[in-house]
Formats: sequence, structure tokens, C-alpha cells
Amino acid sequence: MTMVVGVPSGIGDVSWAYSKLCNTGEPIEYEVADGWPYRTTQFLELLPGVAKATYGQFQYNEIMSFEHATGIGDHPTWAQVRAVSSRVLIAPNRHLELGRRLEDWLPDLPTNFHYKIHIPKEDREKAFAALRPFKPPLWGISAASYRGSEAWKTWGREEWVRFLRRLEAEVGGTIILLGGFWDDLTHALAAEGWPELVGKTSIGTAIEILKHLDGYIGFSSGLGILRTVLNKRVFMMWPDHQLELSTSWAPPHMLESGRYAASRWMHPDEVWVRVKLWLETPN
Repeated sequence: MTMVVGVPSGIGDVSWAYSKLCNTGEPIEYEVADGWPYRTTQFLELLPGVAKATYGQFQYNEIMSFEHATGIGDHPTWAQVRAVSSRVLIAPNRHLELGRRLEDWLPDLPTNFHYKIHIPKEDREKAFAALRPFKPPLWGISAASYRGSEAWKTWGREEWVRFLRRLEAEVGGTIILLGGFWDDLTHALAAEGWPELVGKTSIGTAIEILKHLDGYIGFSSGLGILRTVLNKRVFMMWPDHQLELSTSWAPPHMLESGRYAASRWMHPDEVWVRVKLWLETPN
């Protein structure tokens, strides 16, 4: 019987889980928590070993409840999870939020920080066409949404403009605004003259675009996490309450080299000091 695993709704959250579950040696059916904006099954369909990807009738809090009720909520092994049922709800989020390394979640499975993603030819061609007009180096930027900015106390439009003008002046190249259709703050920055692909790509095309950027700077989101899967340089900013999470999932070699850098949300000039150091690392 094929194992069915229920996971959170975010692409980044699912990426963390898949980094372990891709090594079970068996196909897995994924049920994704019922959560807007409903792009995660599209992502899972690009990954090897995914037998099926659908949305389930459960929320994230039900994953936590399931783990608690079955006793797999603290340092479980895959063998223990597998013995519970042919359908389970699991997530590494709480483990990572406590500052515990991803390698120690389901520790009997290896951790694949750079798993394969199959990008269809059509998406590769669309990504090439989207990036072709722009002068390198190419800097992917995600400011997320106004709602996210307010909830997480991150930069608003004024701070982003100040920071991006400095990046543009001191480094050159092309700033490209990236995100989903809901990322209205990112989209609003296009009024400053920067090209934007916000809400204009499928997840496959978006990942292929990430592959060809010289760097990515932005809100802590699935885009930045997938950039590390591609083993490409990324700088992400995190709220104070997620500082443990900001590094607990990241590839060790990228942390050591500085190619993945995590920062608190600070004044743009303070962040720029850290970004300059990050820019010295190879792409």
C-alpha cells in the first residue's frame, strides 16, 4: 500500500519535508493542507518519487494535533512514523523553529538539500524568454505582500526603494521583481521602473528563473528556500521570532561559505553592510 503523507501548505515547508522523504525508497502520495494560494501540488508534481499530489481536508494545526496524539511529535524516526498508519500528517516546522537541525528530523533518513526538480521544456523556454531582455548581473527580489509586511513587521515600500536604489547604484545589473500574484508590495515596486514577473509565471518557470539569477534577496519565503535547493546564492531576511528557524534548515556548506545568508529585518543601511559581504561569495 502506498504511503500517504499529509504536509503543510507552503512550498518552503514542503521542501524541507521532501528533503527527507525523497530518501524513503518508496513512492509517496502527498496530501497538502488546505491553504491558499494552492500552488504546492504543482510544485510536488515536479519532484521524483511523488506518486500523487492532492489537497487534503485538514489545516496545519491538525498536523500538530496528529503528531501529538500519535507520539511522533518529538524526534520521530521514519520507521516510527511508518508504523503508525499508511496515512500520516507530519511537518518539520516545530522541530526547526526550536533551532534543531533538519538532519535530526526523521534522523534515520538522509537529508538531500539539493534534490532534483524536473522542469518541463516549456517552462525552461519561458524562463529563457523572460530573462533574455535583461542586462546581467540579474538580481531577483521578493518583498512579498503588504499584508505580510504588516504582520511580520518587515520593510514597506520606502525601505525597499532605498535598499534597491543602493543595490542598483553600487552593483549594477538588473533588478527583477519576483513573486506570486498575491505579492502586491513586490508588484508596487515596479512603479519605480524595475521589471517585474510577479504573478506571471508557473511554479516550474519560476524555479527555472531562480536557477539563472546571479543572486536572490528577499522576504523569507519558498522562493528563497528553493534557491538553496538549486545551490545558488541567496540572502533572506527573517523576523526576530524566527531567528532559530532562519538557519536550522539550510545546507551546512552554504551556511559555512556564506552563500546562504540570513539576517534580521533592520534598517536598509544596516542590511546593506551584510549584503555587501554576501555579494563577495561565488554564485
